[in-house]
Amino acid sequence: MALAPFFDRVLGALGGHLAVSRESLDQMLERTTVGIECGKTLSENDRWIAELSTNLLSRLYPRLFLSGPDTVCEALQSLALRINPQIEFVTKPRGSIGICLGASGDVGSLYPKASGWVAHLGHARSRSRGPSNPYSSAAAATFACAELFRRTFLKTSAEPDASVSLLNFDSTTGGDLKFSGCDFGHVLFAGVGAVGNAALWALGRDYHSRGHFDLVDAEVIELSNLQRYMLADLADVNASKVALGMRTLALTKLTTSTYATTLEEFAEDLQHRTIPTTAISVDNIEGRRAAQALLPRLIVNGWTGDQGLGASWHVFSREAACLACLYQPRGKGLSAIDQAAQALGIPIERTALLWVTHQPLVVEDIRSAAMTLGVEEYVLQPWIGKSLGDLYTNIVCGAVPLDVKGISKLEMVPLAHQSALAGILMITELVKRTSPNLMPHSQPEPLVTWDDILKPSPKIRAKPRAREPGCICGDLDYQRVFREKWPSRELSEVDG
Repeated sequence: MALAPFFDRVLGALGGHLAVSRESLDQMLERTTVGIECGKTLSENDRWIAELSTNLLSRLYPRLFLSGPDTVCEALQSLALRINPQIEFVTKPRGSIGICLGASGDVGSLYPKASGWVAHLGHARSRSRGPSNPYSSAAAATFACAELFRRTFLKTSAEPDASVSLLNFDSTTGGDLKFSGCDFGHVLFAGVGAVGNAALWALGRDYHSRGHFDLVDAEVIELSNLQRYMLADLADVNASKVALGMRTLALTKLTTSTYATTLEEFAEDLQHRTIPTTAISVDNIEGRRAAQALLPRLIVNGWTGDQGLGASWHVFSREAACLACLYQPRGKGLSAIDQAAQALGIPIERTALLWVTHQPLVVEDIRSAAMTLGVEEYVLQPWIGKSLGDLYTNIVCGAVPLDVKGISKLEMVPLAHQSALAGILMITELVKRTSPNLMPHSQPEPLVTWDDILKPSPKIRAKPRAREPGCICGDLDYQRVFREKWPSRELSEVDG
């Protein structure tokens, strides 16, 4: 069977949601074929949905069927092969599930569509069309892939139709609203991981908006990243993440600068320069709190949890929660160094040295970790020469499908469509908060979440969130500095 070369990461992601072994997953995928069915006439929205759906499906399923015009199928096939060169293309088997775009499929087929700012997933063909919009199109693709996942792996039946407005999360607002772009201004885009990838994927198909993006991420693409990085294919392994982001935005009216560094190092080099807007999806709490402490005029945030996902937007002077409130520590807990030492069995003094200096792991470190985890030493050998942070993050996030009893996992590996939707919601909040035309239609609540993607159907909700006692947003000095940086007139432009 044509399993992807990053299949261990796929197994790690599914293992967080299903009681599944490698053998049982192999058998399940052997019996599963999914695909895309396209009609002769596709709208721009249809093409975006087909592209992102293929992108997502190719990272999980080893066998696809594609039908439609030759040029469309050839493009989708090429995309799938770049992700998994061994993927199989077959004729549609009886009873398999298809995502249909501008075409009619069998009973049980899925029909995603987008109209203006409304993403829709139906179970019968609809011929109605609306304004082109890459953000709602991307959301519709994730809705379809999410239901297909539930029906394949959780054996759910066909779900009710669902329509979600990305403006205020009712079912209709902005469905006939044409988007002619916005001016983002200067944006610090921190984190080009899975969530950031999806945000940039949608942004890269926004051919109207303007602005300048500073892309900040110190890491390169690793093979395991391909499980859920929408911008990356096999040829991109070892490429800089920020370089991928720049490539994605090359055909837009946006300008970009890339910084292959950490957010903290980037912030130190800012000196007296001020960037008004931040979009952040880094994989650590400290980075998010540091980003809020820089006091941008507007900050948007995207994240995934064990089975959920979400986005948020924050203006520091509002009575609602700032970004730091969402990650405010409650009570005393173990430091990251203590957690790593305890989980991996490396002496605390050695752990502290490795963590602070980023010195590479050596054979003795790997031997201690393997003994503590109860695995053969060779399993961890790929981390020799890498940092302790890399090893710990990959272990606690489930990149290695090990039975690591005793480790309190920080986060299960998210599913590909889970990370994708988080990024789409994050970038949509950025669009809404920088567009005067969209602001009146947008929700006032700072939080947007889908709490359990394993339950049907897309239950995306906007939620209020009060300030957290003891957070920096209640500090008079921080508030004073923020007001000095951003006059009330400028704040009204993002706060409605």
